[in-house]
Amino acid sequence: MDLRVKRTQKSIKDAFYQLRKKKSLEKISVKELSELAMINKATFYLHYHDIYDLSSSLESELIGQMIDELREFKLQNGAGEMLRFSEALRKTILSHLDEIDILFSGFSNNHFINHLEDRLKDYIFSTFDGIRNDEETNIILTFFIQGSYHTHIRNRSVNLDVLEKTTSQLFSRILLNTK
Repeated sequence: MDLRVKRTQKSIKDAFYQLRKKKSLEKISVKELSELAMINKATFYLHYHDIYDLSSSLESELIGQMIDELREFKLQNGAGEMLRFSEALRKTILSHLDEIDILFSGFSNNHFINHLEDRLKDYIFSTFDGIRNDEETNIILTFFIQGSYHTHIRNRSVNLDVLEKTTSQLFSRILLNTK
């Protein structure tokens, strides 16, 4: 990709994040974003259809990055592996919490975790072909993914070590009592 295009896209993304910290998505205009990014509106439209397209692109990019980080974790069968995966998931969520907060504030919050859950399940099912239709496994995966996310979001004031220890113990108990 051309260096000028990369700079322009970075400028657009940076401006979007700046505006999104202060405003809801619906209140951000292409004109305002273009001025902040120091580009003209036509340049914006060369890259995105509208603000919603940009937001969607950034959301997909963030979730893709998180999935890539979790791909480094080699999935294998077993409760211990699932526990380590849940810990990796929690760490990935924590490392991207600022971006998640900006992109998915308000009603978009559930959109994010549902999208992440779908993408993570696709990845897990591609690794373990035979579990896609296993109802119990799907329930456990939903619990781990949704539970990890919402536990961190709803308990931000709790000491991180206590939060990690408590969720790890909870997940261990659940996994040891399954199947």
